[in-house]
Amino acid sequence: MNSAARYRDWLLIGVLVVFQTLPVIAVALNGVATQWAGTILPAGYTLEWVKAIAIDPRFVSAVGHSLLISIATLVLSAAVAVPAVLAAHCYLPALDRWLAALVVLPYAVPGVVLAVGLLRLYAGNYGIVLTGTPWILVFGYVPLGASFYYVPMKNSLRALAVQDILDAGRIAGAGDLSILRRVVLPSIAPALVVGLVMNFALAISEFVYANLLVGGVYPTLQILMNVLNSGSGHLLSVLITAYFVIVWFATGVLLASTSRYRELQ
Repeated sequence: MNSAARYRDWLLIGVLVVFQTLPVIAVALNGVATQWAGTILPAGYTLEWVKAIAIDPRFVSAVGHSLLISIATLVLSAAVAVPAVLAAHCYLPALDRWLAALVVLPYAVPGVVLAVGLLRLYAGNYGIVLTGTPWILVFGYVPLGASFYYVPMKNSLRALAVQDILDAGRIAGAGDLSILRRVVLPSIAPALVVGLVMNFALAISEFVYANLLVGGVYPTLQILMNVLNSGSGHLLSVLITAYFVIVWFATGVLLASTSRYRELQ
C-alpha cells in the first residue's frame, strides 16, 4: 500500500472517529457547562451538575438496579443460550432449524405486546408472581438476548470442523463436555464476547420493557433519564455521560475477562 492510500485510509478512520465521538463529547461538555447557547464552546465550566448527580440517591439507586439487572441477564442468558446453541449445532440439527426461527421471534412482535404478555404470565395467574421485582425484567430480556449469542456463535461454529474435533477428542479418550469446554468454546470466544457485550448493552439501555414492567417500582438508569428529561438539560447530560462511562468500563471488563479465559485454556 502506497503512502497516499495509507493517508486516505487514516483520514477516513479519523473522520469516522470524529463523527462517532463528537456527540458524546458535546453531551459531556454540556454536563459541565455554566451556559452554552449560540457559541461553539460553553461560556464557562462548573462541576455543580456533576456534584448534584453524584449525591442524588436516585442516581446511586438507578446505577445499582441497572448493573444488577444487566449482570443477572448476562449470567442467565449465557446459561440458557450458549448450551442450547452448542447442543443444537453439534447433536440436534433438526432442532437447530427451529432455534433459528425462535431467536428472531421476539423481534417480530411489538415490545408493548410482549411486555403485556409478561405481565399476565408473571402476575400469579399461573402460580408465578414476579410483578414489581427485577426478575420480571431479567426474564423478559433473556429471550431478546438469545439472538445476540445465536448469530455470532453459529457463524463461528460453521467455520470450525466441530464433528472432526469431537471425533478426534473421543479417540484420545476425552469426553464431549471436556472437548467443548477446552477446545470449542475458546475457539469461538470472540463470538461469545459479542453476545456478552450486546446482552449487556440491551439490559442496561432498554427502556420500553423497563418502563412497562417495573417503572418507578425498580427504576433503572433509563427510567431516571426519562424523569430528568423534563428538567435540567445539564443534569441529563451528566447522567448520559455517566451511562456511557459505565457501558465502556463494563465492556472493557468483559473483554479483559474473556481474553484472560482464553489465555488460561
